[in-house]
Amino acid sequence: MNWLRECDLGWFIRQGWSVWLALIVLSGCALNPSTPEELSDLPAVNPGIPVEPVTLEVWLSLDILAPDPLFQELATDFEKAYPNVKINLHGFVYQSIPERLKKALQVGDPPDVVQAHVAAMAARGFAEPLDNLWDAWSAQDEFLPQAMDQVTWDRVKYGVPLDIYTLVLIYNKAHFDEAGLAYPDAGYTWKQFAADAAALTRPDGTRYGVGFTTDPWHVFAWLAEAGGNLVAGDSFIGYRFTLDATANIEGLRFLTMMARNGYGPLPTTRPRDHEDPRKLFLAGKIAMFFGTPYDIHYIVTHAPDLPIGVTTLPKTPAGASAASALGSTGLFVPRGSRNRQIAFEFMKWATSDRYGLMMARRLGRYPARRWLLSAPHFAGDPLLKPFLAQLESARPYILDAFPEAERAYADAIKAAFYGADPADALRLAQEEANQYAGKISREP
Repeated sequence: MNWLRECDLGWFIRQGWSVWLALIVLSGCALNPSTPEELSDLPAVNPGIPVEPVTLEVWLSLDILAPDPLFQELATDFEKAYPNVKINLHGFVYQSIPERLKKALQVGDPPDVVQAHVAAMAARGFAEPLDNLWDAWSAQDEFLPQAMDQVTWDRVKYGVPLDIYTLVLIYNKAHFDEAGLAYPDAGYTWKQFAADAAALTRPDGTRYGVGFTTDPWHVFAWLAEAGGNLVAGDSFIGYRFTLDATANIEGLRFLTMMARNGYGPLPTTRPRDHEDPRKLFLAGKIAMFFGTPYDIHYIVTHAPDLPIGVTTLPKTPAGASAASALGSTGLFVPRGSRNRQIAFEFMKWATSDRYGLMMARRLGRYPARRWLLSAPHFAGDPLLKPFLAQLESARPYILDAFPEAERAYADAIKAAFYGADPADALRLAQEEANQYAGKISREP
């Protein structure tokens, strides 16, 4: 972070300078841009890395690789710093990465770096432990502790945090003005939310109050706000599934009843249907939806004149036990990779201040670095403040560490939207999850 202190980066950004120009100016203030190994915003080149030719196969989400050449720029810079290393970047639909990796491990041909929810991959035995490399790096305190938890399993660190996010309430101010409604704020309740969704819904179906999705993580936020959770325990005492807990049932019932009452279109249940509410919002077809900081970035980028408002999730009777859903992806080294040490160096570069800042500005993916909470450009942005405010209490989603239980939960969500009683759907999912847990406990 020294490079951020040498010059006032916030001044350049507030003036509307592009990131690349700001970095050039900053480099002129304190640094020599032609020698990346000397830049304090990047990890120093590790002299202990073997000089034999190495090709790193890097798997990233298409969502982060396709829209912008940032990671290709990173790969080029890394190859200059480590001339013996060649980086091959591969993009995949994020949700497909775990199963792709499972197949690669089965045939003994793992990639070297993968983006995913690291704790879940470690729980499934897909990741290499990295505690010794972390100890040598001594950078843990530079990352948000919530993100460090998401790359840790059974008290062992398996990866490096890349980004972090929560769900927030995104709304169209013009629709609220038209209906004569006050804008949602930090004191907004679920009762007000439901009433406003009804008021904002047009009888002719040309606009709805709210958009819905069946995505398991997004729906988890509705349950967490009701005080629910899907898994109890920890890796030390063991986990148990709590899919049919009362708070989960009530949260899912509230959600699906709003859809059945016609306050929003029924979700399609197709893969990645969490993108549908954003599309409907941009088209003026819905007035509100639960979205991520990336959704905010996407809307502001593609529809800069749209009067968007953002606030924390509506308050529920759950009080202090309510929370938004925490999301975080990281980079890890798959089990059996032959290039563990240089792969870790690449992960250090990818999560450094330099690329983290550009990732935020250009991709709307916010780095899991502590400075995110205080950097004026982020902490002072009224559209991002609700996201940052919820980080402290956001509840992590770890059901993806148990794929069969997650599948049962996902099926319950879809069933509840399409007619099943939420209590019955979640109890059936609980039974399937318990069977899965029993199978795990019997495995040697």
